[in-house]
Amino acid sequence: MKLPENVKAKSGVLAIVPWVSSHTAQAIYPNIHLPRKVYINLEKSKPNPEYVAILAHEQTHIERQKKVGFIKWLIKYIFSSEFRFNEELVAIKAQIKCLKKYKKEYDIEKSAKSLSGWLYLWPVSYKTAKKELENILY
Repeated sequence: MKLPENVKAKSGVLAIVPWVSSHTAQAIYPNIHLPRKVYINLEKSKPNPEYVAILAHEQTHIERQKKVGFIKWLIKYIFSSEFRFNEELVAIKAQIKCLKKYKKEYDIEKSAKSLSGWLYLWPVSYKTAKKELENILY
C-alpha cells in the first residue's frame, strides 16, 4: 500500500529503546513512527490487516493532536490518566473498525492488560479497561 508521507520507520532513540523499539508505534505530531517490520509490511500490496489497523490507531492520535494542539495534547496525555485512557479508547475504536473491515477479531483481554499496565502508566484497572473495550466492540 502507498503510505502517507508522515509515516516513518522508527529511527534514532525510538529504534533502540528496548520496550518501544519493536513492539509499539508512536504518534508524535505530525509523524507516525512504526517498528521497521510493520513499516516494511505496510508497503506491500497486501499488508497484514493488524498492521493496517495499528496505522489507523496512530493516525487517530495524529488527528487529535492536530485538533487539540500537540503540546497541549502531550501535557494532558502525560499528566492526566483519564485523558490518556480516553485518547487510547478513541484510537482503539478506529483500530477495531479497521479490523472489522478485514473480518479480523480484536483481542480485548490482551489490550485490556496493556491499557491498564505500565506502558500507559496504569490509568485504570484491568476490569475497567476490559469493560470499556467491550463497550466499543459490542
